Amino acid sequence: MVKISMRGNCKNIQFTPKNGEPARGMVRVELDHNVSPAFHLFDIQLFVPTEFASLLEIGIPVTITLEQNGG
Repeated sequence: MVKISMRGNCKNIQFTPKNGEPARGMVRVELDHNVSPAFHLFDIQLFVPTEFASLLEIGIPVTITLEQNGG
């Protein structure tokens, strides 16, 4: 089993329309990092159902967990 947890701040939320109605939300999170400021900040983009994206707020801390169970 692999489990990766990342923390960051929500930087952007956009809703992608489908036939005039939101079909999914794109959430961009700028990840916290502890590397030299000479490196670019890392970010991650997630496409989630609009119901989830509408619960988030820009500028608020977010924790993302990716988990994979072996077969």
